[in-house]
Amino acid sequence: MENFIKNGIAAVCGRFKGRSAGSESEYACQRYFAEELEQWCDRVEMEAFTLHPKAFLGWMILCAAAELLAAALLWAGAVTERAGALCAALVLTVFAACLAWFEFFRYREFIDFLFPKATSHNVYAVRESVEAPKRRIIFGGHADAAYEFTYIRKADGAFCIPLIVLSVAGAVFLLAASAVSAGTAWTRSSVSRRIRFAAAIVASVFAPVFVLLFFFTNWKRVTDGANDNLSACYAAFAVMRQLEEDGVRFRNTEVCCLISGSEEAGLRGAKAFARRHRRELTETETVFIALDTLRETEQLQVYTSGMCGTQKASGAAGALVMEAARDCGVELRYAGPYPGAVDSDAFAREGLPACGLCGVDHDPKPYYHTRLDTPENIDPACIALCAKICLRAAELYDRRGIGQDS
Repeated sequence: MENFIKNGIAAVCGRFKGRSAGSESEYACQRYFAEELEQWCDRVEMEAFTLHPKAFLGWMILCAAAELLAAALLWAGAVTERAGALCAALVLTVFAACLAWFEFFRYREFIDFLFPKATSHNVYAVRESVEAPKRRIIFGGHADAAYEFTYIRKADGAFCIPLIVLSVAGAVFLLAASAVSAGTAWTRSSVSRRIRFAAAIVASVFAPVFVLLFFFTNWKRVTDGANDNLSACYAAFAVMRQLEEDGVRFRNTEVCCLISGSEEAGLRGAKAFARRHRRELTETETVFIALDTLRETEQLQVYTSGMCGTQKASGAAGALVMEAARDCGVELRYAGPYPGAVDSDAFAREGLPACGLCGVDHDPKPYYHTRLDTPENIDPACIALCAKICLRAAELYDRRGIGQDS
């Protein structure tokens, strides 16, 4: 299994460079994956969907520009005592806060229409049950690779989380400062003037943070994505391959594989799939297990709280994976809230039972979203272990389902 995983990831990284969301390379890779899955599955489908791939990270540029312009207007309002400048600063900081909330914390398409449109694809493969299916379990990865994160590459990840924290803090402080300043816009007392200058000073303190956001993403470099997320793709492939080689078919449970497109653009592929297929996924009991960045065995965790802690997934699905791992000799733990999301969160938003299984340190390692995410930097043993956990989860699920969420 490990050789299959290692050789497969190396081949994909060599053949399909620049697999950014909605790119021709991502599409070519998905066609290749569909052909591979046909060896082990009864049905393989490729579905197209549209998206605006650079909106999910591009919102940071708009946010930074809005905050810096707001800071300038706060100074202009403090010096000239013009109410219009102070009110405009408030509007800009509210806009910036909405960008952060909807695009980053809630993964919504808030300002996507401002960015160029593209077409991406999902690949969905089904290994049918012997009799009519009563249950369905889906294991998922994503084919696209991330644009490089500048500050993880330059500072080995040490600066990335502090920058995110400072950016969020800056947005909150600027929103409060602009609101207070706008509240004094039509008064000319010495106290109100001091308030306006204090607000402008607060804005100046955080201005360098927002300047740094302009360079957060290196739009000229797409990673190989060996760990994020070919590791998950090949763990899911290993499950389907093993079932075929062993001649295993469950009596009433379909085992499926979803390789989504454009996960790095804000879960757009998983969201499109879950929305499009919600009815059939509801009519037949379905559980979705999202796999992502299976690199560090000691960091393997079950994810039931994503989108920066704002989206709750299925505790019952998480318990299924925990039990399967225990049967494989591994004691997992639940991940706490973290700055990001996995494809299971898109399913959970549609009310579908789902959870994630990931093996990545939340304190980003140098390979995470950088050019170091190469085939030479994977851990085939970790990926193979996750495939075994998934196989066991399928067996347990076929036997008794997942139960009810508490």
